[in-house]
Amino acid sequence: MRLRPTAISVLGVGVNWEFTKSDRRLAQQLMDFLADKRVLTIGWGRPESEAGACLASAADCRMKLSEYLDQIQKPNSDLRTWVRAIRQAFTDFIEAGGHDGGRFTDEGSVGLDGLFNQALRDLRERVRCETDLVAKRYKLIGLDLPPECERA
Repeated sequence: MRLRPTAISVLGVGVNWEFTKSDRRLAQQLMDFLADKRVLTIGWGRPESEAGACLASAADCRMKLSEYLDQIQKPNSDLRTWVRAIRQAFTDFIEAGGHDGGRFTDEGSVGLDGLFNQALRDLRERVRCETDLVAKRYKLIGLDLPPECERA
């Protein structure tokens, strides 16, 4: 924890302050939060019937990432840039599915090459890329996301 001054009084000789979390601590909390999110941890080749649960998980992640952004004190920190990129990955996943997930359940998107599984693959790759950078920067253990299957 760090101290951050919030107000200074000259004649009354006083200082108001608050505790702030370090970027490393926030990064660890972010990794812990993402580590068990359904949308990132379910196995490869999921049926489109799971799209609704994954969209709800993605919406939860997007909201929580916004809360993490509010806790980052430095406006130009690398952590802020990375958290924004991760949040954008979740936003893009939600947009790909549509507000009710209807785009993930259309005929023609069935099977391993379906829109839902492609969107999951893209989301995981983007999150993996950003969280690997965070883990390296702050010397944390990165996310252990399920491996992608090779196509035959």
